[in-house]
Amino acid sequence: MERAFRKLWPEGHVVATLALLMGQASVSYAAEDGLPESRYTATTTLFSDLTHTRYENDSDTRAGAGISGDVGAEFSSGPHSLIGRYGASLETERSSLGRSDDDNFWLRGSSSYNYFEPGSRFDFNAGHTIRSVRNDTGFAVDNFDYDTQNAVSAGAGVNFYPGDLTTFRVSGQGGKTWEEGDVPDGESVSANATLTRQVSELSSVFLMATRAWEEQEDTNDITLDSVSVGLQSLLEDGSFNLSVGLSRAESNGFENEAIIGSLARVWSTDLTSTRFSYDRTQSSTLLDLALGPIAGPGFEDEFSIRYQGVTVRDQVTFAHSSSRFCDLCTVRVIAQAAQEEEVATSDETWQYLAGLGVGFEVAELKTLDFDYRWQADALEERGEIDDALHRFSVTYRHQLTELATWGTSFETAVTRGFTDEEEYRAKVFVTLGWDGMESAW
Repeated sequence: MERAFRKLWPEGHVVATLALLMGQASVSYAAEDGLPESRYTATTTLFSDLTHTRYENDSDTRAGAGISGDVGAEFSSGPHSLIGRYGASLETERSSLGRSDDDNFWLRGSSSYNYFEPGSRFDFNAGHTIRSVRNDTGFAVDNFDYDTQNAVSAGAGVNFYPGDLTTFRVSGQGGKTWEEGDVPDGESVSANATLTRQVSELSSVFLMATRAWEEQEDTNDITLDSVSVGLQSLLEDGSFNLSVGLSRAESNGFENEAIIGSLARVWSTDLTSTRFSYDRTQSSTLLDLALGPIAGPGFEDEFSIRYQGVTVRDQVTFAHSSSRFCDLCTVRVIAQAAQEEEVATSDETWQYLAGLGVGFEVAELKTLDFDYRWQADALEERGEIDDALHRFSVTYRHQLTELATWGTSFETAVTRGFTDEEEYRAKVFVTLGWDGMESAW
C-alpha cells in the first residue's frame, strides 16, 4: 500500500511539475542461493511546458524547456544492503512580461547503507538525504520556491539475546543538517535501549527508552527523553501495531511532558490495501530531519506550517488503494488531519490533507492518470481554514519501446488564504531509460 501511495503522492508533494516520468522496463539481477542481488535505474526526460500564473495583482505566461534525470542503485549481499537514488532537473523559462529569464534547478535524493544480519551481535547504518524544504509560512504554487537541505546520519547497535525469545538492543544515532541561506547548521544525537519479547509466532511486545540531544547555532539546546511499551502483530489480513509512552522535553526556556503513542491497522488483499493510523509524538524539526528515516526523492513540506523547535503532534491518517472496481483501473484515496502545538509558545495549528487518484490502462502500453489533492491550515479555529492549496493533474503516457515513453500532462494549482494565486501548466515529455527500482520507492 505504501508503495502505491508514494507513487501517487510522494512525501509532501502530489504532482511535481518536473517529476521524473520513468519508463517501466525493469533491469534486475537476482542470483540464486543467497548470492548478491542488484537493481538499478537510469532515466532522462526531455520536456517542454507552457505555464500561466495569475497573481493577486497581475499575471504571467512562461514558456519553458528542460531536462531531468534520475540515477539509482540497490545492492544486497548477505548482511550488507546499499540503496541510493538521486534526481536533478534543469529548466529555462521565458516570461511574457519581459521579466528576467529564469533558470530553475533542483537536486534531491537519498542513499543509505545498512549492515544487519538476523541473530548477529552488531548492526550499523549510515545515510544521506538532499531534499527541498520550505521555511516560510504558507503554501506555494511554484515548485521551485524551496530551499535545499542536506542531512547525514550514522548509527550502530549492539544486540544481546538473554533467551530464545528475547532480544535486548542498545544503539546510538548521530545526525547533522545544513541548508542554503541563513538557516544555521544543526546537530543531533540519540541513544536508545529496546527490550523485545516474542509472545507468539507472529506477535511481539517491546519496551523502549530513548534520550536525544539537539544543538543548533543561536538557539537553546534541547533534550528529549521518552519511554514507551508496545505490541506488534502480523495478522492473516494485514498487521496491527500499538504503543503508548511518556516523553519529556527540556530546554533553557521550557520543560514539557506529554503522553505519546501510536495505533496502526493495515488490511491487505490481492485487490485492496487499507491503512488507518493514529500517532501522537513529541519531537523537533531538527531531530526529525537529521535522525528520521531516509526518504526517497520528493518534496518534503507535507504542510505549510513548519515550527522550529519542539512540537507535540496528533495525527490521524486513512489511506486506501483498490483495483476492485475494474480490471484496468486503480483508485487511491488518502485523508489526513493533524493538530500541532509548539511547546515554547503554545501556538497551535490544525492541518488537513485529502487526495484522490484514479489510474486507467486505456490500451496496451497506454495509461491515463487523474490526481487531485487538497491541503489546508487552520491557525486559530479548528474549523476555520486560513490557507489552502488545491492541485489537480491529468497525465497521459504511451510506452513506445522498452526504454522509451512519451506523454503529456495538464496541471493546475490554486492557493487561497495568505496568497491568492492560480497556475495552469501544459507539458509534453519524452523519457528514455529504465527503472528497475520501482518497488523500493
